[in-house]
Amino acid sequence: MNRWMKTALSGMMALTMIGAAPDAARPERGGLSPYLNGLVDQSGRPIAPGRFAGKFVLVNFIFTGCGSTCPIQMAELTKFDRSLPPAIRAKLALLSISVDPANDTPRRLATYARTFDVDGRRWSLATGRPADILRITRAFAAMRPGSGDCNFHSSEVRLFDPQQRMIQRYAAAPLAERQLRADLTALATRS
Repeated sequence: MNRWMKTALSGMMALTMIGAAPDAARPERGGLSPYLNGLVDQSGRPIAPGRFAGKFVLVNFIFTGCGSTCPIQMAELTKFDRSLPPAIRAKLALLSISVDPANDTPRRLATYARTFDVDGRRWSLATGRPADILRITRAFAAMRPGSGDCNFHSSEVRLFDPQQRMIQRYAAAPLAERQLRADLTALATRS
């Protein structure tokens, strides 16, 4: 089988698997807002659903004790965010949700945010009670089912529109920067 055919078949299989995901793992049906209840940011402030009103939101899942993909992804997202034109940055918020609520307190997330020099006015690092984190990680299929190990979390970055509906998922670590930039530019220009 030639390379093109293998690539096409792999892509079709991936799309089939995404389409076959159970509704519980498809938060685009209810958007981001229902899953924010109970989450607090790196300042200890509750993340109210209205915080992201009218903004595109990039969401990723992290934990501060991660020694592999999380720091790479945070560095790439920070660099990407800073490289965006001001008009697009004004329409974008970022949300990094910890998958380790037992260890990632708001204080620890604040330290982590400083490590990557994130713009705290636009970028929230969130934690919550274990039940709240479990609810959101299940809804977004962000943890390998039954693993209970933070190392088995999704490294995808999800893009939500201003109505908080998920519109795209991107590979991360390395970040699919070119595609993300093109999509954000096109979407932000239309909104």
